[in-house]
Amino acid sequence: MEKAELRAEGMTSLFKVLSKTDALRLFHHARKGIKNSTYAIEELDLTPKKYYARLRELVNIGLIRKNDSVYGQTALGRMIYDRLLPAFEKAVDAKDELEFLVGLDGLDMENGVKKRILEELGIPTFSDSTNVRMIDNYESMVIDVIDLCDEAEKSLLMASNYMDVRVMEAVFRAMKRNVTNSFIVGKRSLSSKIRTLKMMLSLTFAKTVINFASNSLELKNVMRFAELPYSFCVVDGHRNIIEVADTIDDRFLAAFSVDDRCVGETATKFYEKLWEAGESYSSIEALNLLKSS
Repeated sequence: MEKAELRAEGMTSLFKVLSKTDALRLFHHARKGIKNSTYAIEELDLTPKKYYARLRELVNIGLIRKNDSVYGQTALGRMIYDRLLPAFEKAVDAKDELEFLVGLDGLDMENGVKKRILEELGIPTFSDSTNVRMIDNYESMVIDVIDLCDEAEKSLLMASNYMDVRVMEAVFRAMKRNVTNSFIVGKRSLSSKIRTLKMMLSLTFAKTVINFASNSLELKNVMRFAELPYSFCVVDGHRNIIEVADTIDDRFLAAFSVDDRCVGETATKFYEKLWEAGESYSSIEALNLLKSS
């Protein structure tokens, strides 16, 4: 099946699930986390059969995931909840105004009248933005991340569930240029024997670890290990790449390149929380951890 067909099939399944009122209510309820299904069933006034049927659909489509006995929204689920659903709701409320705007197409509107109306309605015009770009495959994402690392001037924050030696080497190159940076390794990535082996066989990586071990700069000051909900990076405070993965097998689905300082600030704050919650190791300890994973 072609990639476009797979994407269309995924979108169809997504809208099919969210078109069900009970599934949408349950999806909203999962925003704060569902710790007790019995209470959720009562609060939503659903039968157990309907509750678990809708819950299973939301899990299968990748919008909800169970983590430590709590059902919560996935990275994809949060993106849809925070961005797409509010946009759809505003569009539905303003359908008459939108019809009026369609009538303005092709007219020479002075002073950005159409844009002002859209801003007043509060409906995001993603298609008009040159600051957001979707990346539809893993290799393209790696290339974009490497480019950002090599172009970094001041700072680089990397949080990744992938042990990709090419990205690691780009991060180390930035370090040599005295770019302030740090790296959070997702604990889930340590379970990949092939990726870890590829990384350990990298001469550049091996030399870098040896240098860290013999240097005053300790690896524990620039690298930590933590549970990551998704991979992302922030370069110079405004250039961001955020990945969306399959919640079942962590397979790459898509990524978004966003050049926006507000997004960078939000991502930086989230990175700092992950860093504080992460575990630090010395160079030798980190090397042993990678070997034993």
